[in-house]
Amino acid sequence: MKSKISQAFTLTELMIVITIVGIIAAIAYPAYTSQIMKARRIDAKVSLVELAQLQTNYLAEYNIYTETLDNSGTTGDPGLNIDRYGFEKKDCSNNSTTTFRSKDCYYELSVDTTTSGNGGFIIKATAKENQTSDTKCSWFTLNGKSQKDATNDDCW
Repeated sequence: MKSKISQAFTLTELMIVITIVGIIAAIAYPAYTSQIMKARRIDAKVSLVELAQLQTNYLAEYNIYTETLDNSGTTGDPGLNIDRYGFEKKDCSNNSTTTFRSKDCYYELSVDTTTSGNGGFIIKATAKENQTSDTKCSWFTLNGKSQKDATNDDCW
């Protein structure tokens, strides 16, 4: 009598494979999300550098720095009108017009020109939407002296 050779997987073999895949996924997913958040920080850095350049250009033209990011300022201080440069005044979750956001919508942008000793202005990018879970680097600043600051020293 010939013995019949089984060509199927046993339940035990399938459970071992599923367990191994689960362990690999449990290790890989946090590392993946961490890298995604780290990559999104570039959005803040690029936006801050671009706005600092726009402030420098604005100073050359109007002899002052401005806190007005759109064009709703006064005659002597009309504002940066940064929407011409790819920035939009929006709430990226529902597209209502509320605040200026970085180009990829991960950070809210603001400018302060009232603090002395900062080279004339401080531009701040604060994490919003999906990026708020990045507690390691939740905000970045850049001032008129090109001094950088962030939630932690290794963010920049």
